[in-house]
Parts: sequence; C-alpha cells; structure tokens
Amino acid sequence: MNSWREIERLDLPKGVEFSPGSAPILQWIKIDLLVVDDSYQRPLERGNRTAIRKIAANFSWAMFSPVFVAPVEGGKYAIIDGQHRTHAAAACGIDQVPCQIVPMTLREQASAFAAVNGNVTRVTPWQIYKAALAAGEGWATNARDIAAAGGCILMTGNRSTKQKKPGEIYGIRMFCDVIAHHERGHIVEALRLLMRTEGFNDTQDFWNTGFFRPVVEALCARPDVFTIKDFEEGFAEMDLWTFEAEIAAANRERQREGHPSLAVFEQLFMRVLEWLEENYPEQRALPKPGEAA
Repeated sequence: MNSWREIERLDLPKGVEFSPGSAPILQWIKIDLLVVDDSYQRPLERGNRTAIRKIAANFSWAMFSPVFVAPVEGGKYAIIDGQHRTHAAAACGIDQVPCQIVPMTLREQASAFAAVNGNVTRVTPWQIYKAALAAGEGWATNARDIAAAGGCILMTGNRSTKQKKPGEIYGIRMFCDVIAHHERGHIVEALRLLMRTEGFNDTQDFWNTGFFRPVVEALCARPDVFTIKDFEEGFAEMDLWTFEAEIAAANRERQREGHPSLAVFEQLFMRVLEWLEENYPEQRALPKPGEAA
C-alpha cells in the first residue's frame, strides 16, 4: 500500500507563494438551504438526470463525499461541486448532507467550479475494474475468471505496446460486452483456441480490440468448430491481415464514391464468419422421416 507521504518527493514548483485562503468548515446542512447559481453551474440535461438516478438507485454514504459549498445571501449556500449527489440524496428522501463550506466571492465560486471540474483526473476502465475486483463485485470477478479459464489475463492496467503479450486482454469494456452477449463456455473455448493457435499465441497485435473482438465473436457464433479435431491448425491459416487490407481498400473506394465507410468491426466479423463457413461448413442435422426439409 502506497503512503501519502510519497507526495513529498514530487518536484513541486519553486518560488510560488503559498496562499490557501479561508480554511473550510465541515458541517451537515439542510438540502433546502442549498442553491445552484446558474451563472456558472451547468444545467441539468438528460445525461445529468440519468447520472442522478443512478446515484440514487445505489445510494450509500460510503460513496458520498462532502458537497463543496460557499455561503451566500439569505443564509443559503451555493453548491460548487456535488450537485448530482445532492439531487440524488433529495430523491432518496434525505433532508441534509455533509458539506465543506468555504467563504468565497461570486468570482471565486466560479473559479473554484472551473478548477474542481477542470482538474479532475479521469478514472480509467482498468482502475474501475481493479477497484471492483478488490470490492468483490460480481461483474469483475466473473470477467476475470472467464479470462483465466481461457488461459488469459484480463489486465488491471495498461502497458506500452512493446510490453504487451499475447493472452493479455486490455479492453475491459469490450470483454464485458462480449460476456454479456455470448455463453461463458463458448468464450472460454474461443480463448483456449487462440492460445493454442500459431499466430494468435505469438502475435500481440491479434489481441488488440480491433482483431480480438470480431474473431472471438465469430468463433462464439460457430461453437461447433471447437469440437473439430486439429481445428487450430487450419484456423492458423486464416489471414486476418488480408481481411483488414481488403476492408480498408473497400472503405477507401466507398469514400471516393461519396458513401460512408462501413464499420470495420462488423466487416471483419463477417469475413471471419464467412471463412469459417467456407472452410468448415456447419453440419446441419438431416430432417427426420416425415419432416419437411
């Protein structure tokens, strides 16, 4: 576990005068006393309302940080940061929330709003996945276990291209989407196949989302191929590079003719599926006597 004292080793700017301003006060405040200043606050649009409903549906004080406010006229407090979670608390019937109060002028309020919302460090999918694993959340442990059953690793962080290896899955959202649309056993078999197949088990490029997802989804659409003896030897002959080049050429031609490009994922998925059908036609059961063909 990292210590917060590590920050002391950072090279901070020299010669900058330290002026923190008024010290904040922590206090529970009735929601009725909290106001939103439209001169600098963002309006509540559809996406904001969706976020509020999501917070309310999963409301927990363990996930509620103090609302950042400033005193204004009439004994009210203007919300600088925390509008969404305050609305969510109100929707849950809560009448007061913990607040961090800092006296500020209107100009300072607007500057604080810009600073708080502009300097936010975006949380990556890997960080969300890693935290969800630590919390034992089902979606995260399930995704990890499916990858592991296939002989792969669902990564908790990114690496440089040179450091990445076959079998390492970096597309967290992509992999979870695949899990949502296909049977667990089929995904596991597809991963095991890739780990056994020459070309896939030694070429990291094929594990990038652009190649990985359409290939895995095409295999899941044809699970009968997993039972074909030595299928991986034939599968290794499939030329994804040629497919990609042909799709790119077709899209350039479409652009010259004034047509929109076709989705590369869908096109590659269809190419792989067509290759499977051409080389390994699906064995369909013959109709029983008396049944229509």
